Formats: sequence, structure tokens, C-alpha cells
Amino acid sequence: MLRIRSIPRLAALALLGACASRTPEAFDQRMTPYVGRPEAELVAGLGVPSRSYEADGRRLLQWDFLQQSSAPAVTPSIGLGFGSFGWGGSGVGVGTGVGVGLGGAGRPLGCSVVFEVREGIVQSFNRNGPGCVA
Repeated sequence: MLRIRSIPRLAALALLGACASRTPEAFDQRMTPYVGRPEAELVAGLGVPSRSYEADGRRLLQWDFLQQSSAPAVTPSIGLGFGSFGWGGSGVGVGTGVGVGLGGAGRPLGCSVVFEVREGIVQSFNRNGPGCVA
């Protein structure tokens, strides 16, 4: 009989996709199944947290994720060129220029998710950052 205990591992894979997709609301839908579950399932699903904090009977567990922006990188550049030219004669040239390079991935987008745990059970979560989209 298959039990639904494998959901945290699937959610971890979904989280990787969540950090690379579209809306914060969809990201929340992927994290919500952890609320009401034991802390051990949360850690099993998302891995070891980046940070933890304990106070007043609460435990806060934080995960930090980075994703590449889907926008192309736009980088200014300055160039200097040397060359020769001529048809039978000879010449030497030197030039400078300013340009804009396009391509590659843009800056990484950060996502920080903090889960609140009380008495070993996940109570809630909070997300922060432009990379928290699914």
C-alpha cells in the first residue's frame, strides 16, 4: 500500500521548480502542504535549513534559495581596437567604442522561506524575495 509520506520529497523537487516559475501565490500553494506536518517531514522535504532560531517555545527554520533570472543580462562595455587597412597602401587605425552586450542569464533572484514550528509541528511560513514564485 502506497502511503502519502513521499509528499515532502516531491515538494522539494517542486520547490526547485517553484523558484523558477511565475507567481508568489503558486509558490505559496507548493509550501502550504507542510503546514500542520511534523518538522521532520519539512526537513526531509526541503533539506537542512540555512538558519534556525528558537525563542518562546517557537522554532524558526529558514531556507535560502537562488534562481537565475529569465531576463537576459544587459551589460555595458567599452572597447578599444587596433587594425590595419589599405589597398596597396598601408595604414594603421585605432578606435574606441561603447556598447551593450546582451545574452546569458541575468542576476540571480533570491528567495527566503521561514517556517514557524511549535511542539514539533509546522504552524506557518513566510516568504521573502523576488525569487519566491512558482
